[in-house]
Order: sequence, then structure tokens, then C-alpha cells
Amino acid sequence: MSFRSILVVLLVAILLGGGAFTFLRCERSAPTVTAPQALVLGREPKLIALDVADEGSGLRSLRAELVLPAGATPLVEKAWPGDLLHGGATKPSQERLEIPVDPKGLGLKDGAATLRVTARDWSWSGFLSGNETVAELPLTVDLKPPRVAVENGQTYLQRAGSGLAVYSVSEDAVLDGVDVSGQFYPGFAYPGSDPAQHRRLAFFAIPRDAAPEPVIRVVAEDAAGNRTAQGWQTFFKEREFMEISLNLPASFFTNKVAELAAARDIETSDLVQAFQAINSTGRQADEAHVREIVKDTTPEKLWSGAFQQLANSKVTSHFAERRNYFLEGKKISEATHFGFDLATTAHGPITASNAGRVIYADDLGIYGGCVVLDHGFGVSSLYGHLSRIDVKPGDRVTKGQTLGLSGATGLAGGDHLHFAILVRDTYVDPVEWWDAKWIREKIDALLMTAPAAEAAPPATTQAP
Repeated sequence: MSFRSILVVLLVAILLGGGAFTFLRCERSAPTVTAPQALVLGREPKLIALDVADEGSGLRSLRAELVLPAGATPLVEKAWPGDLLHGGATKPSQERLEIPVDPKGLGLKDGAATLRVTARDWSWSGFLSGNETVAELPLTVDLKPPRVAVENGQTYLQRAGSGLAVYSVSEDAVLDGVDVSGQFYPGFAYPGSDPAQHRRLAFFAIPRDAAPEPVIRVVAEDAAGNRTAQGWQTFFKEREFMEISLNLPASFFTNKVAELAAARDIETSDLVQAFQAINSTGRQADEAHVREIVKDTTPEKLWSGAFQQLANSKVTSHFAERRNYFLEGKKISEATHFGFDLATTAHGPITASNAGRVIYADDLGIYGGCVVLDHGFGVSSLYGHLSRIDVKPGDRVTKGQTLGLSGATGLAGGDHLHFAILVRDTYVDPVEWWDAKWIREKIDALLMTAPAAEAAPPATTQAP
């Protein structure tokens, strides 16, 4: 090939390569902006999350502004590194942005607004200014918190006890229920009520370890994050709980602890350390499992009347007693016992304390063979240490129906039933639920009340 021919080929290659480069740098794939389906602003400052991406030359800049009838207010501007020759430093690029909006600081009023987002890339399109995307995102400003009216009269409560609140909310709420010093118990639709009235109920508990004089309020939060907290007249009774010492025999370690440790893959060369692990981290894991199980609740009342203590049973351990475990006079561990230990005859029938739905029926660590019943509205009961289980998840059971046989499975030193009641994820004293008068006056009476005439204005407003 002659020199002239080689030169022609090189020139053609340069022209073609430059054309290809120019074609690539003039790509017309504009950035994309992805936002939540509904943008709502409430009284409190909020971060609006946006996803911005560019599959071609890379992101170059973004500008977000709030558009109102009076004009546009800039919210955020951002630039990404790059240059006109090479484009963006990251290609393809994708970013999650959180745009701060302070409704109070901006002097916003209730109504509609627009969030305008303008994004550019590093393309040579548009006379080197890049491809542009302008997203006009509708936004609602709602500064008015929901109103809550509590129907309860004077309510008497005690530590480790239960309660029921009936209330109405002035609008659809994304969250409502009872807050007990930071512990939240969600609400449910009041049975048989008109959905347009937003009449609700929530069972709640006063945890054993709640703060002194706990603050108890019905709370409601709307889609904009506006939150109302409404209290009512409550009287709180303090309680003290038993503290006992348990001396563990050597046989408990060689038999029970060795068995449980092997099941949990815990080293058994030192059975005292194995027991300490089972009674601390193992117990914590089992309680976390219980709290996951009881989330599966029916939004209606499945039980009727008072709950039943196991027939002909003797109480061998009380609710919420503090246990100190000793071996040869030395304290080796401790735990709180969140239930009643009830003893009858060995391998005696264990019956349902009330009607409900089986949501768990299997081994459960320290509780051994275990059945958990959902009674609806977040109320559940637990039956532990069973030697045999006669029901399965999904079964509907009646009050007094046999669930299985008692035993000494799990962390049990002898044949008995561990019985517990939970309101949502909080253990409560079963004595109240065994009391027909308490059920009649504190629960059933509120489930037969007439609806409130009008929701009261909010007592306080809080950030979500």
C-alpha cells in the first residue's frame, strides 16, 4: 500500500472516530427523577427523598424549588463533577437526594403547591448545555393535626396491668393508638362502627418496667406527619413484685442444661456458663421470637367473658417475680418471670383460657413445647413446657378446649404449665383477665358505649 493510501485511511479513521465520539457525547437520554407517589407536608420540617439517575453522560446538576402562587422558592442546588470532554465522573450515575422543606420557616399555608425539579446531564445536546428534565411534582400542604376524642371515663390502671381506650379521630390516620411513656399500642376499627366516623379502640398495657407515673395518651398521626396526643383522666396504682431465690441442684445442670445447650449449639464443657447463656442471650432470643409471633393478630374480638385459670391448678410461681438463681450458695444468674406457673397432675390436659386462634404450636426454646393463641385486638396467651401439642397453627379453639399435655420441656425443673398473657408485645398480669368483674367493667362496658358526638380539639401536637 502506498504512503498516500495509508494517509487516506488514517484520515478516514480519525474522521469516523471523531464522528462516533461526537455521536456518543451528543446522546439524548435525559436524566430521570423518581419521587414518592404522594408528597404531603405537615407542620414539622421534612426531608423529601428523590432518586435521580442518568444512564448516558452522567448527572451534571439539579435544582429543586417550591412553586407557589406568589413565586418559586429555591430549596436545594447540587452539581456533580465532570467536564465537557469526558462527561460525568460517574457513568451511569444514580443518586438519592433528601430535600429539606420547613413549612413553618417558608410560611406555607394549607393547600396545593408544586415541587419543581430540574436535572441536567453532561451531554453535548442543547448546545453543550446537556439534556434537561423538568419534573413538576404535585405537593399538598396540610398543617392541621387530626382531632381526637376519648370516650373513656375515669380509668384505673396498675403497673403490669391492662387497659382499653375507645376514641374517635376526625380524619383517616396513618397511625393511631395508645402511647404509654413511649410504648405504642396500635388501634383497631371499633366493631360495627361506620368507617366514616373513624371510631377506634386500642388495648394497651402498663409494662412492669414503665417509668413512675407513666404518661398515657391516645395518639393519632395523619399522612402529613401531623400528630395529636390526647390524654384522659387516669389513676395509676404502683405495685411491688416478689423477689425469690432458687437453689438449682446439680442434676438440673447435667440433665436439663446439657439438653438445652446441645439444642442451641452452646458449648457444654462448663454447664454453669451454658446455663448463664441460655438464661440471658437465649432467653432474649426466645422473647424476641414471642414478640414476632404475637404480631399476627385478628382485628376483632375472638374471646368471650373472663379468661380461665387452668382447672384445679396450684400457683407455684407468680407474675413478674424476680428470680435469683444460686448454685451451692453462689448467685449465678437472674431473670424476670413473666407469667404464672400452674401445676396439676403430671401430663395433665392443658386447656385454652379463652376462645382464639392458634398462631404458634411448636418448640420455643426455654418454653419447650409451646402454644400461642391470638384472641384478637392484640391480646394473646402463651402455654409453655407442654409435653404434647394437640393443635396446629390456624386452628380455631374454644374456651376450655385441650391444647396438649403439661410437661417439663424447655427450661423447666418439673412438670407444670407456664401461662402468660400479652397485650401486643407486653406481658401483663393474668389475674385481671381471670377476673369476671374486671372484664365486665373495664372491657365489656367500653365495647358497648355510644359513639362520641364530636371529636375534641387536639390537646397537644408533637413531631412524628
